[in-house]
Amino acid sequence: MKTNKSAEQSEVSVAKVIPVRFAVEVASRVAVRQQPALAWVPRRPEAHRSARPTLQLFAALLMALLTGATVPSAKAALANTATDLAVLVVTATPNDAALPAIRQALDFLGTPYTVHVASAQPGTLTAEKLFAGTRGFYSSVMLTDSQLAYSPDGVTWASALTTAEWATLNQYEADFAVRRVNWSGYPTPETGFNWPTAAFDSTGNAAVGTWSAAAKPSFPYLVTANAFAVSNVWTYLATPLDSNTTVWLGDAQGHALVAVKKFADGREVLSMTFDNAPWLLHSTVLSHGLVTWANRGMFLGERHTYLSAQIDDVFLADEMWPSGEFRQSAKDWQATINWQAKFRTRTLGKNFRYDMVFNGLGTVPGEYENDDLTPFVKTNKSMFKWISHTYTHLNLDAASYAASLSEVTKNNQAATSLGLPGYNRANLVTGQISGLSNPQFIKAAYDAGIRYLVSDTSIPSHRPASPNVGVPNFVDPRILMIPRHANNLFYNVSTPAEWASEYNHIYNAYWGRDLSYAEILDNQAELLLGFLLKGDISPLMFHQPNLRDYNGAGNTLLGDLLDAVANKYEKLYNFPALSPTMNTLAVTLQRRSNYNASGVVATRNANNTVTLTVTKAARIPVTGLTNGGIVSFTGTTTPAITAETYAGQRITYVNLAAGQSVTVKKL
Repeated sequence: MKTNKSAEQSEVSVAKVIPVRFAVEVASRVAVRQQPALAWVPRRPEAHRSARPTLQLFAALLMALLTGATVPSAKAALANTATDLAVLVVTATPNDAALPAIRQALDFLGTPYTVHVASAQPGTLTAEKLFAGTRGFYSSVMLTDSQLAYSPDGVTWASALTTAEWATLNQYEADFAVRRVNWSGYPTPETGFNWPTAAFDSTGNAAVGTWSAAAKPSFPYLVTANAFAVSNVWTYLATPLDSNTTVWLGDAQGHALVAVKKFADGREVLSMTFDNAPWLLHSTVLSHGLVTWANRGMFLGERHTYLSAQIDDVFLADEMWPSGEFRQSAKDWQATINWQAKFRTRTLGKNFRYDMVFNGLGTVPGEYENDDLTPFVKTNKSMFKWISHTYTHLNLDAASYAASLSEVTKNNQAATSLGLPGYNRANLVTGQISGLSNPQFIKAAYDAGIRYLVSDTSIPSHRPASPNVGVPNFVDPRILMIPRHANNLFYNVSTPAEWASEYNHIYNAYWGRDLSYAEILDNQAELLLGFLLKGDISPLMFHQPNLRDYNGAGNTLLGDLLDAVANKYEKLYNFPALSPTMNTLAVTLQRRSNYNASGVVATRNANNTVTLTVTKAARIPVTGLTNGGIVSFTGTTTPAITAETYAGQRITYVNLAAGQSVTVKKL
């Protein structure tokens, strides 16, 4: 009989925070700028709070307005212009609070952008950086702060852009009908607000607003009938200046939290009166709509939400906290079937199916006494996805070629014997995420047809270079590793009492007290919700004890957790998550890697067409493009074009060969 030992605890080790590092700006725009993965850990509310502005900063901002940050109005727009589908991000310094939030939004979408650090390159935001003739290089502009205020010496404050640079940027936006988003900033008449009457820290005292009809086209994915909360940040209270300012999100007292000002020269600027950061819920939720509005509904990249729950050790027993062992029974399996069927009636879970990651040894007659699980699964298996977890759960870090090959092939034979539907021999989750650097195992895996493994994102070397791409195996890059997220629903707990006991054993010192089961659920639901809201494709790691019917009424720890996630998600988003097979996950990751490396340039032309050009072959996603037919293309093969509608937006996929270009009519 196999029982998982405590060594597997390494699979659920707490992820450490990864500091965000910013690359040095380059003059040329890159297709997709990469950043380190952002780890999610339990956080006290105060960890979200931005530094409070000082009176000195208020005064400095007012002085900036009076001495040049406000410039004369730009002239009327040009005719017959074209713009590249890319974003110009302007930040005062590399440390502006909103910068990583903007990066996160664009990186997950795959939207090309350039970061201009204004204080590091004073006076260099010139017309040549923005356009050539009637072709603009950017379809939108995003500022980390409405005034780009910074302190060059730690005492005085100024705008990081000169008066001439502000005038150049304003004129570009007017000439090319380019919208701007201010991700934070002190409300002023220049940005469409009356001077603020108050400012406060919204930690524990959220600023709550309702959505106007004007906002809804840019947020088709939001449940806009619900109130929306902004919390854990510094927030200003200001009313709209006049009829040129349209409030998108406003509180009950008439303050505008999100508003758009339209200028006489046609420019449109959206401003938020609160701070933003990548770990804040409101920043993540709003980001997709901000990108949509800023780019007039069309941009390179795509957004999907994913929910893939991989259940390790199916058919085996696991060592439990604080003692003993547990293996599912037929009753637990039926409870899991019933819960999944109910979850699939919810908005979030419409496409959801568990991934059962199994070990064939546990199905051998006599391996477990009174085994009612195996015969029950044989007639109740079609509703799940199936993935190999090796035959015995052998740690493969030092396994020989022969032992490794046996682990893979014997589990394939078990899958055939059980008649597991949709089983694919190319996929494998190794026990304890082991063997990934063992040449003997990797050779055996490849020889046995394995092409996709999973890695553990709590291990730095297992993290992808950018969002939603895979990690080529360290030994044989022909095998792609799919990053998988650990969490604090531990492998060795099956009841609320067990989970609370082990969780508090680990985290009592962190929180300063024991948390209740409900509090632990809420904490971990917030963690998983963050993955969903960002559009993180990585599957989630769980284990078979988490699917125990712990009260005889069909409740399981994982079912409780996913219901808690759904309760939060469905207050915000109105569309279902995808729940792809491991094969489909891998294909999606590879497509994203190819897209990142494609060197794509997309241009919205004046004649209502879009031109796409690549240097390397890739499938190019364009959100907001409805294909009206190919106007022209280079090369000998007509590009294949497909499309889907997801979360209220049309996404068109254009397959291009290396060096190919295509022009598509936009309906």
